[in-house]
Amino acid sequence: MKNLISIFIILLLMSSRNTAENVSLKKDRKDKVSVKELSQTQIDTSVKISEPFSINDIKCNWKQIDSVSGATTIELRDYKTQRILLSYSDYFKSGNDFNAEDYFNEHFQDLNFDGFKDFLITSQGSNATTDKVNIYLFDKKTKSFEFSEELSDNVIERIDNANRILSTSSSTLDNEIIKKHYFNKNGTIKYSEIITKSDVSENDSVAHYKNIYEKIVNGKVVNTKEYSTIE
Repeated sequence: MKNLISIFIILLLMSSRNTAENVSLKKDRKDKVSVKELSQTQIDTSVKISEPFSINDIKCNWKQIDSVSGATTIELRDYKTQRILLSYSDYFKSGNDFNAEDYFNEHFQDLNFDGFKDFLITSQGSNATTDKVNIYLFDKKTKSFEFSEELSDNVIERIDNANRILSTSSSTLDNEIIKKHYFNKNGTIKYSEIITKSDVSENDSVAHYKNIYEKIVNGKVVNTKEYSTIE
């Protein structure tokens, strides 16, 4: 009986030792995997931080995150708090140099005529008709930039500061759409005019277009008319 008890105790001790060794091996493997994953993440991305600059009386800086896949994320941050004021991700066809002087002139403009700089950046499609100018309006209450689906379009045709009119356009296989947004002094849209232009020419000698005009106030069509033009 004593021999049986002794054998049982020996087996129990051996089992405990094996369990401890297995736990240690698993922990070592886990630690190695964590280090490997961290190293791979560092290799797959590179981060650039710009020098501080001022936009709308806010001291800011850019954080640019480039991945080996080609995707780039740019974040506009409050320099003091590092709060994200704007974030945009895309596959840029050309280099994105946020330290270039003309970068600020090109991308920061007052697009709703309220006295504050807004942000615009083009996402490039497979051809010019699928490009999109993404517009982010500055919100003076939240002190951040908010994406505007209403104003973003294929092309910005004109920024008329004197009359507070933003003109944009887009094209499809069948139509050309021309938009004019008229703004109040506080940056809100007073009304918009949209002309959808369709080519109904019967031959190549004369260009004949059907035009549909719409006037939109507060998101509702208040006036519409149809007319033809020959060019």
